[in-house]
Amino acid sequence: MIVSRGVVFRAGGRQLSRVLGGARPTEQITEPGKSSAIRLKSSGPSDSGFCQFTAGIMPETVPMYQTLEKLGLLNAAHVRIKDLARVEELVSSLASSGFSKLQLVVDYDFTLTRVHYEGQRCHCSWGIMDNSSLMPSFYREEANKLLAKYYPIEIDPKMSEEEKIPYMIEWYSQIHELIIKCKVSQKSLEEMVTRSNARLRDGTRDLCKKLHEKDVPVLVFSAGMGDILEQVLRHFDVYTDNIKVVSNFFKYNEEGIVVGFEGDLIHMFNKNENAIHSSDYFDKLTGRNNVILLGDSLGDIKMAVGVPQPSNVLKIGFLNDKVEERLEAYMNGFDIVLIDDQTMDVVNSIVRIME
Repeated sequence: MIVSRGVVFRAGGRQLSRVLGGARPTEQITEPGKSSAIRLKSSGPSDSGFCQFTAGIMPETVPMYQTLEKLGLLNAAHVRIKDLARVEELVSSLASSGFSKLQLVVDYDFTLTRVHYEGQRCHCSWGIMDNSSLMPSFYREEANKLLAKYYPIEIDPKMSEEEKIPYMIEWYSQIHELIIKCKVSQKSLEEMVTRSNARLRDGTRDLCKKLHEKDVPVLVFSAGMGDILEQVLRHFDVYTDNIKVVSNFFKYNEEGIVVGFEGDLIHMFNKNENAIHSSDYFDKLTGRNNVILLGDSLGDIKMAVGVPQPSNVLKIGFLNDKVEERLEAYMNGFDIVLIDDQTMDVVNSIVRIME
């Protein structure tokens, strides 16, 4: 059975301002035999069509997306929303229902954490170990070879999940075997994290603090290494009792040396399977049928599977790289797509209107 560790998030905050590519000027359209209409133009591929107004009524008097406008999402160049009407309804419902109905389901690597900072790529949970001087050189060499082989497969937009899964199992299994050969000590993990350049997205502490204050459950789901993930959360003082972590955790011998992994393997494309949904986690959250899901991979979309009778599930996706290749797929999978956003501003803005 998969192992999970429970705790809570305290901290939070993140930046905002990203949306449908660019300003949206209006243009008058008149079709033969029809009354005048207004088309809301978008410079990006996220235009969800045009909305008609009765001739003579100015669009300013008929606010179509009041909540999204209030959040600043209709003029944010880094935000893409395929279905504005649906997202308006989802966010409005979340806001009106309040914190007592809410839970968050969140990916860790490059979702809670930044992708880059001051021109440098930040370390994910795997990267912390891969780049640590405390690890033997043969580990880094082999890990980099595996990354070069399997990462392109993980993000290949032309392959289906079913096609990718056997490769992901191969990758994770080989990495796990490699780690065991290194005889990593439990004591060394904290130092690895301290020396790394891993950083939370800007505003994460504010977000976590608010969620903890309001007693909102947060499930952090990760295909990375849970022991390192937990150290990062502790390092940034956001690991509180409302946070539950589900990930791949090390198994140690009596000397505190890694000798294996606990439970079943969690990889990028089985986060929606037995890991948490075979447990009673969601059953304990009766009445919390509103979900904000945060992820940076198409494999994260199904993380909320298992929530009983969900009323509203708002899926927010962080698109960190290969934007042109993957934007369409992300817009089809996530309700809101944030392009190269290193903040939690959008999430914080949604949480703020719930008060």
